[in-house]
Amino acid sequence: MYLVLAISPLSYASLAAIICALGLLVLQSGYSRLELGKRLGRKFRVIKIRTILLAGISMLSTNFVLFLLTNSKQISIAISTLATSIPFLINKQRAEKVIKARESAWPEVIDSLVSALQSGVSISDAVLALAEHAPNALRPNFTRVKIAVLRGEGIESALRKEKEELHSAISDQVFETLIVAKEFGGRDSNNALRLLSEFVRDDLDVVEEIRTKFGWIKNSALLATVAPWILLVLLSSQRSTVEAFSTNSGVRILASGVIMTGLAYLWMERVGRIPTTSRALR
Repeated sequence: MYLVLAISPLSYASLAAIICALGLLVLQSGYSRLELGKRLGRKFRVIKIRTILLAGISMLSTNFVLFLLTNSKQISIAISTLATSIPFLINKQRAEKVIKARESAWPEVIDSLVSALQSGVSISDAVLALAEHAPNALRPNFTRVKIAVLRGEGIESALRKEKEELHSAISDQVFETLIVAKEFGGRDSNNALRLLSEFVRDDLDVVEEIRTKFGWIKNSALLATVAPWILLVLLSSQRSTVEAFSTNSGVRILASGVIMTGLAYLWMERVGRIPTTSRALR
């Protein structure tokens, strides 16, 4: 009887941790168009050891603190299992900020290209000048283009490689416009870039408005996901609560709560995700 009680929390918590980890990996690769198997395979190859170590540290530290607060091994394991997702969520948020900063910087880049072309600068020189004058979010990309050109690579080839690196519909449109203008000497490249700048600004304004309107809904849902566990920690100050969750039934309830919390968060992210523009010029 005591052996079952000792093993059950670890078994249920391990199962919940595996399900939540797999779900978070799938969620992080949601921007890809590949099928589920390829998503998981690629994520397991790319995932960094540092993130795994941070997840382990997050789980152990949370488990230690909560055990001191609640004096319950079962409750601390359940909540610390959810804490393993913190590094993944932080990395996901950072990646989204980088993508957002890049997208927001494109209108300024296009305006710089238009100004350079109007002043009589060639397309190649205008692109290479962005290695020093582009916004910080895109400056490393144009620096790589400049380095490739200085090494003897053609400007068209360098732009195509960087286009695949950026993996963005806006970069596809800008780079393809520059490549066509470079190869065929388009006279209307200035007008095309100016019109593209207007379209990009309109699209970014619409996306930002959608994020603003639905952001509070997403934050409310996240708070609703975390609130039951905060309440559980507060109630664990009572001995009867700790004893109730020390039984087999209590362990099953905790394990089910961890799994349902992970599934609820994944569903919330899936529903609240803003569709990205397809890359028609990849």
